[in-house]
Amino acid sequence: MRCEELEKAFTEANQRLHLILESIQDGFIILDRNWVLNYVNNSAAEGFGVEAKTLVGKNIWERFPKYIGTIFEKSLRGVMTNKKAARFEWDKLYNTLNTWEISVFPTSSDLVIICRDITNRKKLEETLRLNVERFSKAFNCCRAALFISRLADGYFLDVNEAFLLTFGFNREEVVGNTAIGLNIYPDLSKRKELEHMLQTQGAIRNLEVTMQTKTGIPLTLTVSVDRIILNGQDVTLGTFTDITERKKEEEIHRENEERLKMAQGLAHMGNWAFHVMENEVFWSEELFRIFKLKPDKHGLDYEAYKKYIHPDDFERVTNITDTFFFDGKLGESAVFDYRVILAEGSVRDLHTERTIVEVNAAGKPAKIMGVEQDITERKKIEQQLELHRRHLEQLVEERTRQLADSERLAAIGQTAGMVGHDIRNPLQAIMSSLYLIKIDLDIMSESEEKNDALQELIGIGEQVSYIDKIIADLQDYARPIKPEYTEVDMLELIDSIFQTVNLPSEVMLEVDIDDSPKIRTDATLMRRILTNLVNNAIQAMTNGGTLTIHSHQDKKTDENIIEINDTGNGIPKEAQEKIFTPLFTTKSKGQGFGLAVVKRITDALDGKISFVSQEGRGTKVSLRFQQKI
Repeated sequence: MRCEELEKAFTEANQRLHLILESIQDGFIILDRNWVLNYVNNSAAEGFGVEAKTLVGKNIWERFPKYIGTIFEKSLRGVMTNKKAARFEWDKLYNTLNTWEISVFPTSSDLVIICRDITNRKKLEETLRLNVERFSKAFNCCRAALFISRLADGYFLDVNEAFLLTFGFNREEVVGNTAIGLNIYPDLSKRKELEHMLQTQGAIRNLEVTMQTKTGIPLTLTVSVDRIILNGQDVTLGTFTDITERKKEEEIHRENEERLKMAQGLAHMGNWAFHVMENEVFWSEELFRIFKLKPDKHGLDYEAYKKYIHPDDFERVTNITDTFFFDGKLGESAVFDYRVILAEGSVRDLHTERTIVEVNAAGKPAKIMGVEQDITERKKIEQQLELHRRHLEQLVEERTRQLADSERLAAIGQTAGMVGHDIRNPLQAIMSSLYLIKIDLDIMSESEEKNDALQELIGIGEQVSYIDKIIADLQDYARPIKPEYTEVDMLELIDSIFQTVNLPSEVMLEVDIDDSPKIRTDATLMRRILTNLVNNAIQAMTNGGTLTIHSHQDKKTDENIIEINDTGNGIPKEAQEKIFTPLFTTKSKGQGFGLAVVKRITDALDGKISFVSQEGRGTKVSLRFQQKI
C-alpha cells in the first residue's frame, strides 16, 4: 500500500507538471547534450508549425538547419559549454515577424529553452518611450500593472497596458471609472482597509490582496501605493504585481514537498546538499530521522558526519568521499553502501548516491547533492536469504558429491591401483633406459644419425611423460583429497608453474594480480589446478594468442577469484555440459581426466569453477574460493 501511495503521488506530480507546461503560452523545449529534442510543448510546436510528436527524438540542427550559424545556435552552444544561463532576443525563431525573448538554462544533462513572445511588450516599450510627456519615467519602464487615480474620489486618471492585460479591460472602460465601479475587489472591505492604510501611513508596500478580472477570474496580487502631487492634484500612484501563477507554483511546490517527505519516510530515504566553499550542509527531515537526530536548519558538517561512520568502513568511505568532494568533476557520481553507528549504539546500513551539481571557476566541486537510504532491514533479509541459499546449496552439493563419489570411486579405484602398479613401474624402467641411451649418444661424434636418434629419444620421452600424466590424473581423481591450508603467494605460485610448463613463443602471457596476492589454500593442489588449466589454454591456441591470468578479491562476497582466459578455439557448445565429466574429452589425444581432476580438487578446496566459451573466440575459466581463516 505504501508503494502504491508513493507511485500515485509521483504520478500526480508529473501530471501537474505536464499540464502546466502544456497550458503556458511560452514555448518550452528540452534538449539533451546530443542536441536531441527530448520535449517540446504545444506552444513551441505550434510556433514551428508542426505537431510536437514529430519533433521529439530529432536532432534540432538536422531538423532546422536554417538555425545553424545564427545567434540561436551560438547561444545554445555557449550555454552547453560554459554551463551558464543566457537570454537573448531574436525575430527569426518562427515564420513570423514577432520578437522572441529566448532564455536558455543548463542542467546537469540537458538544456531548457523558454521562448516568450515579447512583441507586444516591445511595442508597449516603444509607445511608452514616445509618450514621455504623458508618463513619468517609472510609469514608462515598469512592467507591472500601474495606475494613477485621484485621491479624493478614486477615479482612474491613467493605467498602463499591463493593468489592462491583468484585469482584462480596455482603456476606455478604466479611465474615468473607479475600482468599485470596475468590480475588481470581490471583498469591498479590503478596499476600505487599503484606503485607511493610505490615509494613516501615507503609503502601502507590497501588500498581498485578492482581486478579480473583468470576467471574475480570481487574482492574487501585491499592491504598492504612494501619494504624489501631479499637475496640482493629490493623486495616488500604484502598482499591481500579479503573483497568481507564482502562488500556484508555490502551492504545487508545497504539495510536492509534502509528498516528497511522505515518499522519503516510506522509503527511509533522506536527501542533502553540501556547499563546499561555505562548508554548509542542508538535510531533509527524513535524514535527521535516519540518524536519530533532532531536525535543525543545517545538517552535520563533514567532520561531524565522519564520527558516525562504522570503523570497518571508515577508511573506504572517507577515501571515496575526500576524492569525490574535493577533486570530483561536474556531473560525476559516487554510489556505494556503508554502515554508520548512531549515538545510542545501533548499527545501520546505508546506501548513498552523490552527484556534483556545481563547480567553481577552477573546476572544483562547489555544490554536491546526495541521498542516503536506510537499507538495514533489506540487508538483514538479504543476509538471511543468502544463508538459506548457501545452506541449501551445501546440502545439495554434499548429497550429490557423496552419491557421485561412491559410484565413481568404486569403479575407478580398482583401475587406478592396477594402473599405478602395472604401468608406472615399466615406465620408470623405460625412462631410465632413455637416460642411459642419451648419455651414450652424447659421447658419440656429431652425425645425422646421432641427431635423428636424439629426436627419436625426445619423442619417446614426451610420450612416456604423457602416459605418466594420464596415470597421475587417474590416481588424483581416485585418491581422497585432504587439503593442507597455508598462506600462498599467487605471484610465486604462477611463476613456479611456468618453470615446468613450456610456453610457445606465439603465445603472449599476461598476469594481473591485485594488491593482496596472498591467499590461504593448499599450494600443491592449487598448482595442480592451474597447471592443468594453463596447459589446456595453451593447447587451445593452436595458432597462438594471449593467455591471461587474473587473481583478485571480491570484497562484496569475500571470495578469492582466479580467472584464466585464452583466445583459442573455444569449446563446442554441445560439449560444454560434459566438460567436467570423467573420460570425456574434446581432444584427439587425451583421456578426459584433466578437467575432471580440476573440478574434484576445486570442490575439495570448497571452491567453485565455471567457464564461458565461444567457438573461435576463446574460453574464460573462473575459480572462486571462500576466504579461509
